[in-house]
Amino acid sequence: MALTGTVARVGFFAAVVVVAAAVGTALVGSAGQSAPAVSEVDAKSFNSDGAVADVPAENGTLSMSADADGKVVVIDTAHSASIDREELSPLVSTLTENGATVRYHVGERQGGRPLNASLRSADALVVVGAQRHYTESQLDGLSAFTDAGGRVLLLNEPSQATSAGLGIVISLGSEGVTSPMAPIASQYGLAYENGYLYNMHQYDTNYRSVYATPAGDSALTEGVDRAVFHAAIPVSGGEQAVTATERTTLSQTRRQDTYGVVARSGPVVAVGDTNVISQEYLYRADNEELVGNVLDFLVSGQKSPANAPQPAGPSQSGPGATVPGSGGTTIGGGGGAPAPQPTPESPATPESTATPEATATPDE
Repeated sequence: MALTGTVARVGFFAAVVVVAAAVGTALVGSAGQSAPAVSEVDAKSFNSDGAVADVPAENGTLSMSADADGKVVVIDTAHSASIDREELSPLVSTLTENGATVRYHVGERQGGRPLNASLRSADALVVVGAQRHYTESQLDGLSAFTDAGGRVLLLNEPSQATSAGLGIVISLGSEGVTSPMAPIASQYGLAYENGYLYNMHQYDTNYRSVYATPAGDSALTEGVDRAVFHAAIPVSGGEQAVTATERTTLSQTRRQDTYGVVARSGPVVAVGDTNVISQEYLYRADNEELVGNVLDFLVSGQKSPANAPQPAGPSQSGPGATVPGSGGTTIGGGGGAPAPQPTPESPATPESTATPEATATPDE
């Protein structure tokens, strides 16, 4: 029985082989037909003229037109501990070559000073994808800093980005905005929306690398024809400076629109992407022109008083407490003279020949 079954199976497979060979011969000899030419295939992946990926030129030089001599720019790493400082080297180099001093604010946890003390001797602050919340005292100090003429640059990423720009790794399990950035932006009428932007119709090598163009003529967009933003989030409020191109979609709503990705509100510029200042994307399209304009913005403020935010006065519950908004008027305690203010820190002398790591020192 076993042998009979084996013979039967062998005969069956032999028949299949014969039939397959006959069919193959018939196909080869039929009317000389061949596969359609690539140009006849209605698929963008085969037709280079219809390709959606548009690779922009990567050239240019990051430069500034503003004089940054004597200016101090603080980069907050205390609230964004995972920043790869190597990615910031083009910014640090450009600022220092133009006369600015760049410092990293490492925070009290790493033996540094409080944020308000760091701002006291600064002219500009850069916040990149903050992951730790700011205290009320820090937010008040930041408000006093900008009221005095200090400049602020906010750069943010979608919270679900697993490998965001500048080495930031954020994974909160949702597409919500990194919440520590929200209170800062809202103080200036700005907001980061939820989700990330993508464009399936025109993009730079990846559908999440969207193109954006100037929303109008401004100092921030001078020399910018088109920029590239990767894993970006929309920025609303303020004056829109750069917006995504048409048919760009927001992942949270699946709605297409020309979303804002760079906006300005007085002394603050908000950018919905950290990759734009990274070495990988800095020289895509006109990104270096845009970033150079942002650096000009940072060092163009005139801060007065120079030591804002000033230290908080004595507790209002004790003698000699200062009445907010009273110009230093005291209540109780016999109207004693206000405590003397500490002397503002002297900015370090910039060294144009120093390396970025040597110039951008921790704010101790």
